[in-house]
Amino acid sequence: MADPLSILLIGYAHGEGGVTTHTHWLAHGLTQRGHHVQVLSPVPPRDLPESPWPDRGYAVDHYGGKRDALRGFSALGKTRFDVAVVAGTGWKAMGGVIANRRIRRRVFFEVMSGDSMGLADPRHLVHAGFDAIVSLATTVDEKVCSEFRWRGKRTIIQALPEPLELQATIPDRGIVTPKGKMRGVYFGRIVPHKGVGFLVEQWAALSEHLQSIDIYGTGDQRAELEARIAELGLDDVIRFHGRYPDGQSYVDLLRDFDLLLLPTVGQEGGPLVLLEAMACGTPFVANGVGGIPDFANPDCRVTSGDIAEFLPAVASIADQMAAGQVDGSRLQRHYHANFSYEVLVGRWESYLRFLADGKR
Repeated sequence: MADPLSILLIGYAHGEGGVTTHTHWLAHGLTQRGHHVQVLSPVPPRDLPESPWPDRGYAVDHYGGKRDALRGFSALGKTRFDVAVVAGTGWKAMGGVIANRRIRRRVFFEVMSGDSMGLADPRHLVHAGFDAIVSLATTVDEKVCSEFRWRGKRTIIQALPEPLELQATIPDRGIVTPKGKMRGVYFGRIVPHKGVGFLVEQWAALSEHLQSIDIYGTGDQRAELEARIAELGLDDVIRFHGRYPDGQSYVDLLRDFDLLLLPTVGQEGGPLVLLEAMACGTPFVANGVGGIPDFANPDCRVTSGDIAEFLPAVASIADQMAAGQVDGSRLQRHYHANFSYEVLVGRWESYLRFLADGKR
C-alpha cells in the first residue's frame, strides 16, 4: 500500500459557499483514506461563523491579517507537504504557497469561470512555482489555460458538493411525471447574474408549463424582486423562502419539486446545486455558461449558454416529462457514476498522488 500523503488545502473554513463545502469534504475524504491533511483558511470576517462541520478530523489554521499578510503560512513551521492545493484566487494564498519551500508540489484549483481579471489577477502567479492547474469543468479548463497561457500539467476534476448520499436517505426517484403543471424551484444566491429576475419577467411564458416557482437563498436583489413580483401580482406563484436547509431536510425539499431552474447569465464555475439535484433524481434546466455543460445528461436540459434558449428548454423537458420519459433513477445513476463523493475524492487522491510521485 502506498505511503500516505501530507496535503495542504488552502480554501475556506467559514461561510456557506461552494469553496467551503469543497474544502471540507475533500479534506474529510482524504483524511478518511489515511492521508495527513491540513487546511489553511483566511481569517474569517467577524460576521461569518466557522463552517458547520465541528468534527472535522483534520487540522485547521488561518492566514492573513492587516499586519502580516502571510500569517499562518509561517505557522506551519517545519512541516513538509507533498502537495498543496489552492482553491480560488488570492495573492496571499498563492504567494504564501510559493514562499513556503517545504511544499514539494503546488496545484491551483480554478473554481470559477477561468476569465482573467487583467494584469492585477493573482492567477498570473501560477508561472512562479505552481506545478499544475486543476479546473472543475472542460470549458473552464480551456478558458483558464488560454487566458493565463498555461502550458504545464492540467486536468479536470469537479469540486465536491455536499455528499447527500452520506448525509441523508435518498430513495430511487423513478419516472418524474408531475401532476399537471410542474412545480419549479431555484436554489442559490439572489443576485443579478444568477437570473432570478429573468424568471420573474418571463413568468407569462413559463406559466404555460409551471404552476409556481419557489426561490430559496439570500442576496442583495431579493427586495427589488419582491417589489417587482408584487407589482406584477405574482405573489401567489413566485415565492421567496430565504436560506434552505441541509442534510435530510434539503433532500426532502429537492425531491418535493419537479424541476430545478438555473438561468445564470454571468460568470459561472460548476454550480454544486446541480450535482445535488442529480443525487436526488430531480431534473434541471440550466443556462450552459461556465462549467455547466459538463453536467448535461438525458434527463435534464442545458442550453448553449444563450439565455434565449432557456424557455424552449423548459418547454422541451415539460413535454418529455408529460410523456413519462424523464427517469429520476437514471439521473441518480449518472450522478453516482460521475460525481459522487467516493468518485470525486478518488479522482483527487489519484491526481495528487500522481503529482507527488512525479518528477519535475
